[in-house]
Amino acid sequence: MPVVNLTPHMVTIVDDSSRVIQRWPRADVPARVEAVRVRIARVAGVPEGVPLIAEERTRANLPEPQEGVWFIVSSVVGFAHPERRDLLVPSDLVRDGKGVVTACRSFVISGSSVKKVTS
Repeated sequence: MPVVNLTPHMVTIVDDSSRVIQRWPRADVPARVEAVRVRIARVAGVPEGVPLIAEERTRANLPEPQEGVWFIVSSVVGFAHPERRDLLVPSDLVRDGKGVVTACRSFVISGSSVKKVTS
């Protein structure tokens, strides 16, 4: 199945021994979700001066689903589109010594309920 990376980063997937399985180049036009933030009233128990906001997320600029094609997206984009079953969100992230994500070991299928797969 074809896989299209819609993130602004190269996505590298590795196995448990950190060997590279596959790489997908970053998207020229990544899928993004925008946040509209509105300051809300004071909430009891929160110190004076700490801003409290409500946030509403927009839909992402995703391509239409295509038979047999997966799209790699960020978790924010995946959560904004729970109806889509063709979105892959990088999971089990691998980080370098500075905490920067360098790869992932798996993908989460956006919007799918958990079903255990046995081998």
